[in-house]
Amino acid sequence: MPYLDDFLKMDLLMRVRNNHALEHATLHVLQEKGLKSPLGGISDMGGFWIYGEVVTDVLFEASQEALTRLGNGESELAVHPNCGTNIAISGLAAGSLAWISMFGTQGKIGKKLRRLPIAILLGLIGYQIASPFGQKLQKQFTINADVQGLEIIEVNQHNVADRIVHRVATRLAR
Repeated sequence: MPYLDDFLKMDLLMRVRNNHALEHATLHVLQEKGLKSPLGGISDMGGFWIYGEVVTDVLFEASQEALTRLGNGESELAVHPNCGTNIAISGLAAGSLAWISMFGTQGKIGKKLRRLPIAILLGLIGYQIASPFGQKLQKQFTINADVQGLEIIEVNQHNVADRIVHRVATRLAR
């Protein structure tokens, strides 16, 4: 799939994939340091956003440590079990199998209700079966743990609708 490889290596996409890896690694480091509050994140080509309560200086230090550890080859930090990729793949598999279980019901509510337990069971099976594929897709497509040349510029806290949000800005060193 040479076209896919070329696409994934486009400069803008590589920046997003690098920042996504750094976002995940930062979340791992924060968890290692004992942070218990729920956090979420989203990456883009200029860095990433962290949603949730964390002290700005702690986030900055964790981001720096994550960048150093990724640079030293700890690529497993770049894969996170709560990544949206995992959730999307598992949800797609669960929903698809549940939907398939309803074939042949032709809109009849009685048939649909009788098949509901099967739909739920197939949805759960689909979710479980697909879970490992989300992490494989992360590794192949949505992250790039080779963060050579990436540096953290700054970490700023914002208050959005009474929620704490941090921006971790990055750039490629020239």
